[in-house]
Amino acid sequence: KGLGIIFISHKLDEVLALCQRVAVLRHGRKVLDVAAAGTQKADLAHAMVDRLVEMPEARPREPGAPVLELEGVGVAPAPGIEPLNDLALTVKAGEILGIAGVSGNGQRSLAALIAGTVRPERGHLRFAGEAWPSGGPKAVVAAGVGRIPEDRHRQGVVGDMAVWENLALEGYDTPACRRFGLLRLDAFRRRAKALAERFDIRCSSVESATRLLSGGNMQKLILARALEPMPRLILASQPTRGLDIGAVAAVHRHLLDARTRGAAVLLITEDLDELLQLSDRVRVLYRGQLGPSRRRAEIKLAALGLEMAG
Repeated sequence: KGLGIIFISHKLDEVLALCQRVAVLRHGRKVLDVAAAGTQKADLAHAMVDRLVEMPEARPREPGAPVLELEGVGVAPAPGIEPLNDLALTVKAGEILGIAGVSGNGQRSLAALIAGTVRPERGHLRFAGEAWPSGGPKAVVAAGVGRIPEDRHRQGVVGDMAVWENLALEGYDTPACRRFGLLRLDAFRRRAKALAERFDIRCSSVESATRLLSGGNMQKLILARALEPMPRLILASQPTRGLDIGAVAAVHRHLLDARTRGAAVLLITEDLDELLQLSDRVRVLYRGQLGPSRRRAEIKLAALGLEMAG
């Protein structure tokens, strides 16, 4: 109809499919302005992050023993909680199980269940062959579950607290962080500096307020806090939502490294590209029920889309 459209997105496939011309902004400056025709995703990615971006690949491997097991698990509907009906699933050591589905079909309830913020109405959960830890999130984390929540701002960090404080939130009462009943704040700060370097958390100082971090750096902070204790089970719920391709590559690399060392990963994502890049097996969650398990090589996108739509 003759309208001009400005389309703002970090999803490069969408940009190249819809647009005639593409501009890239980096640190508030336009660093690239090209015709979409003939431009490659790699060119845009390089301009966005000022370096070559290589997406890691999940190489086939044999999984180990079951780490997470659900049998006949149900969750009743409640405000902010979607129902789950007789869920049965297993995630083994050294594998990534991807959960696909349209938002609102029970993903948040499943994540809350594993994170320890919701209890099942019926059924059984087991962790490495033992009863699921009781006592809520604190007990779940202490047992060896790393949690990457869906909403980094509301569930992942306390924005007004410093970077080092957020990194300490789930481990402040461990013996290594206390002396004679007092918190060792110097130890927290040293640990935060080491984690910021290891996970490439870019901030002016670990004393900076966490709300000042970019989305990608905030997510890397959450990853550092969740993965540094070497958890046996990792809950990754929408781990790259809203991130640029450089941050996405970093998140994927850390999850695959955890898989390589033997961690079990439950990946809940609405991004089908991410699902197929990382998952060893995929199941669809639709109206609180899980579909059959399929290995990545067996999956066809069209069939997956139909299953997600019921």
